[in-house]
Amino acid sequence: MSVSMIINFRIGIACALGLIALAACVEESALSIAESTPRLSEVEQASDFQLALNRHDIALSLPPKGKAIVVNVPAFELIAFEDAEPVLRSRVIAGSWRNPTPLIDTYTSTVRFRPSWRPTPKMVASGEYVDKRWPPGRKNPLGLAAIRLEPGLLVYLHDTNRRNLFEKDMRALSHGCIRVQRWDEVIAWLLDIDLDTVHRYANGRKTFDISTDPVPVMIRYLTTFPGDDRQLEVFDDIYGREVKLADAQIVPQSASLHTAEKCLPPDAGE
Repeated sequence: MSVSMIINFRIGIACALGLIALAACVEESALSIAESTPRLSEVEQASDFQLALNRHDIALSLPPKGKAIVVNVPAFELIAFEDAEPVLRSRVIAGSWRNPTPLIDTYTSTVRFRPSWRPTPKMVASGEYVDKRWPPGRKNPLGLAAIRLEPGLLVYLHDTNRRNLFEKDMRALSHGCIRVQRWDEVIAWLLDIDLDTVHRYANGRKTFDISTDPVPVMIRYLTTFPGDDRQLEVFDDIYGREVKLADAQIVPQSASLHTAEKCLPPDAGE
């Protein structure tokens, strides 16, 4: 065998060994990628309702797991979600155009049963209310219960002593707080207690608080939103915010910016 043949033979062996090593390297890399890539079942899938929001280009991202509350001001509606799917819808009364409900991201902190109430100085100055303390009971403007949001935020989700107003189509009537028609069902869902217990607490004699988990609350201004059938519904621009701004440009603010007069704390003036 000539020298050139020996050299070529050795080069061929080296190339073959190199190809084997390269194949092993590629296979090892592929296994590594496969092991680090979550299986389809492990990937968090968007809910049907979130997919409907995305399909309609509605700028709202729901928490994929757990409870959440969305208040859509133009729709005068509160929606309770679990795992990004609606489980309860309620009519609400929102702030008037003079006293708009703030658009914020916050969370629940406490449910107060049988709250007392005192109007803000602005309410007194308007002549709508006299400066006095309303005791707990059905005649109290906060109704029989109020869901308090993060500490220091003077905006609540609450019952009302004027439940007949829920029959109106235009419900921009409050001073900024959110009156909830199905307040008792929302509280039962929030606290994981039955409706009879909520009614017993609300119609008892004591004023007391029950702490809640920090359930996210998103107050939004969306003039288009899917209904129960996932079909898009259109609502009036009650605050005139869309003359120059699109829905997606109305950005929710920090709750800390809204600790001024809205509803005074339920125990104010006591």
